Amino acid sequence: MSKRTPITFLNNSRLRLLTMCALYVSQGLPQGFINVALKNHLYAQGHSLAAVGGMVSMISLPWALKFLWGPVIDRFGFAAMGKRRPWLILSQALTVLVLLGLALIPELDTSLQLLGWAILGMNIFIALQDVGTDSLAVDIIPQKDRGKANGFMYGCSYLGSFLGASLIGELLLRDGGSMQAALLALAACVFAIMLLPLLIRERPGEKLLPWTAGSSQLKGEEKHARSAGELFRNIFTAFQHRVAIAAAGLAVLAAITEAILNNVAANYFINEGGWDKKVYSQLESLGYWFSLGGCFIAGFFADKLGGKRAILIAGSLLACTWIIFSRLHAYWDAKWLIATNMYVLAVLSGLFRVSMFTLFMNIANRRVAASQFTAYMSLLNLSSFIGNRSAGWVRDTLPSVPAVYLAAGIFHLGVMAFVILAIKPPRNPAELPPSPTGGS
Repeated sequence: MSKRTPITFLNNSRLRLLTMCALYVSQGLPQGFINVALKNHLYAQGHSLAAVGGMVSMISLPWALKFLWGPVIDRFGFAAMGKRRPWLILSQALTVLVLLGLALIPELDTSLQLLGWAILGMNIFIALQDVGTDSLAVDIIPQKDRGKANGFMYGCSYLGSFLGASLIGELLLRDGGSMQAALLALAACVFAIMLLPLLIRERPGEKLLPWTAGSSQLKGEEKHARSAGELFRNIFTAFQHRVAIAAAGLAVLAAITEAILNNVAANYFINEGGWDKKVYSQLESLGYWFSLGGCFIAGFFADKLGGKRAILIAGSLLACTWIIFSRLHAYWDAKWLIATNMYVLAVLSGLFRVSMFTLFMNIANRRVAASQFTAYMSLLNLSSFIGNRSAGWVRDTLPSVPAVYLAAGIFHLGVMAFVILAIKPPRNPAELPPSPTGGS
């Protein structure tokens, strides 16, 4: 009687998708808790805008620099337990330890400096998990399933943020709530999700734990680079392809207009449009659910049409929606129109981003998947940064808010033209040539 093959991420597509989605929920939980519940709790405690804003800003630094993790993950690892799995276990374990350590500190909400440094450390580990998760997805998800996987994964990050802000946040914000209870609940959730990569192998034949039987099952281009020199040669080779360079250009351009409009719209409708800031904030929060729906739809959409076509359709619809909305300025006092516009844009934004992720994943070379895919994600963060920083200048330069919407739509159509002309995805993901040292 033959020995039964163990269930692994490689040979079980449903378990693989479940684990990827759970890992994205795990990433979203602390983000939602910090950005909403903890922030509002600290304001209610009487802390200043500068103090709380400075603390919360500690979240963004590790994510802006997460591309630095890519070469580390591509170069080093414990291959006997899988190429990416040890990094996932390590990053989640360290996140749990930080949360448990914080839960032991009494009156933590009075020490924002300590809280800020703890948030920075925790997000370093969460960013590491994000890079490991994306790299694992490139490694083991077949190209035909990547659109669907990206849709569910990215959508689950919204779900995690919602759960962190609402359910776990309730333990802090309710009458009699406590910081310790919220942090312990958060640690328990992350630990529970960590059990998936802890108890499931990447590939048959690998070690489940360091002391159990098994060996590396990586072959050819799957193996870690054997030296820093080989790694950076591989990265250089991967980015020599014209489509890889064009995809980097798309990443830099893609999020500028959306970031500008998010700032301009909020400032205009709250200060000039007569919207209560709490009501407008609730409207934006509900938009996360529409974005989540857009992500799920985009997953199937990108698999059927391919990443490039999905980008063109979603991006063009975004641009046309901005242009049409700019022409409806006379009706902007109708709140149903503002809400409808916001939710349509939220769905299209989810469609557009997941389509881009699918394209980037298909372009990424498997030998340097962590480095290349993470570089694209970092460039998207840069794109949002450019948009946020230039929002004030754009508003001051153009004569009116409708003109900002019109210009944003036209600019984004230009980005779509760039996609048509410059991005020609390969039919099959390009592989690197053999190593100069003769290894595979």
